[in-house]
Amino acid sequence: MNAIFDVLPTSIYDDSIAYRYEFPKNYLSQAREAIGDWILYRRTRRSRKPTAYIGVARLRDVDPVPNPNGFYYANVVNFTPFNQSVPFFRLWDNKYWERDLNGIPREQVGRTIQGRSIRHISPSEFGDIVYAGFAELFNPSNAPRLGLDSRNVELSYGSLALADAVEKGRKVTTFITHRKVRDANFRGLVLDAYDNTCAMSGLRIVNGLDRAEANAAHIKPVADDGPDIVRNGLALSSTCHWVFDRHLVSLTDDCELLHSKNLSMEFSKLIPPKGEKIQLPSDSSLYPNPEFLAHHRRQFEAKW
Repeated sequence: MNAIFDVLPTSIYDDSIAYRYEFPKNYLSQAREAIGDWILYRRTRRSRKPTAYIGVARLRDVDPVPNPNGFYYANVVNFTPFNQSVPFFRLWDNKYWERDLNGIPREQVGRTIQGRSIRHISPSEFGDIVYAGFAELFNPSNAPRLGLDSRNVELSYGSLALADAVEKGRKVTTFITHRKVRDANFRGLVLDAYDNTCAMSGLRIVNGLDRAEANAAHIKPVADDGPDIVRNGLALSSTCHWVFDRHLVSLTDDCELLHSKNLSMEFSKLIPPKGEKIQLPSDSSLYPNPEFLAHHRRQFEAKW
């Protein structure tokens, strides 16, 4: 059964959106009924950003938190952020995606869902929201920018356009488990956050097909369970990406460069000096997560 999990960036709970969602016991039955299925994350009004649906994940299982507070973890896999957030309220038709909220006066909707931080949603509603959230990913005109095969995207786009909402939800969630599609989504999110600019060299090259020279580099590798989220990414030119992946450079928690003693003179000419801060997104909420930086730094220190 599909469900919605409300999230807040400054949550008091022990949440990590790509891995787990902590909740009190009163939501246990709703969470258990969603095990094995896909859930939506909705950013709440208490965030500094507009209320919106922001991504999906598959709910793997539910475990008690290992302390006596009576809370539980919903453990998730395949977390994938939308490449465009989906507004909670649709301005174009004055309706909510969650159909049971329509007919309730808008000023009362907040109170209606208060105490329902985990709630079920129909497969049709889920499909509509997921399709809207990944619309840019499956738009054929975006294929060159994202590094996808345009012919395959056109086929996917065509099959989705003809499908009903439930089938759209199934097809999209199947597509986004493929590594190439996840990489394309990750690339689009990271390069948008960094304005297609290499965080180390400051180089910004975009060709006529709107494809940037910069790559989207994972800070904590996928092989080490690193998530496909902007805070685990850096926009890096091919050379800087190569140097970063081989741990010839790393970053402090403040995103200042660390150099290996084995960094050659040739690379030193391309990489800013040790201690210099890299270029970061204009939105501070998208800065690299210190947890992922620490993981990269441990590999850097162990190697050199």
